[in-house]
Amino acid sequence: MTMRELEIQFQNAMNELQASFEKQHREWQQRYHALQQQLLEAQQREAALHAQNEQLARKLSTASSVPEQHALVKQIKMLGAHLDALAKDAATFNHRVHNQPPRAADNFSGEQH
Repeated sequence: MTMRELEIQFQNAMNELQASFEKQHREWQQRYHALQQQLLEAQQREAALHAQNEQLARKLSTASSVPEQHALVKQIKMLGAHLDALAKDAATFNHRVHNQPPRAADNFSGEQH
């Protein structure tokens, strides 16, 4: 092989190496940009979730500081009031039943009251 042929082979090999390097470099750049985009989107999702978390924390703080304003709490309190009224009525009824004198029909001794 002559020196000229060696130079040509060497130049061809260098050209292939450079083309391969440029191709790999483009692929890495594309991957890098894709990862950068994914990172940006993840940061945006994180910021949105952080804002939503803050909003929910504020709602929870408000809810725990003023529970009477919530419909479910109002309903539970109303139900509790009804149960208290029923319990009072039942206690009054039991008190009257146990403190009434026996009726004549209940008296088997024949005595009349």
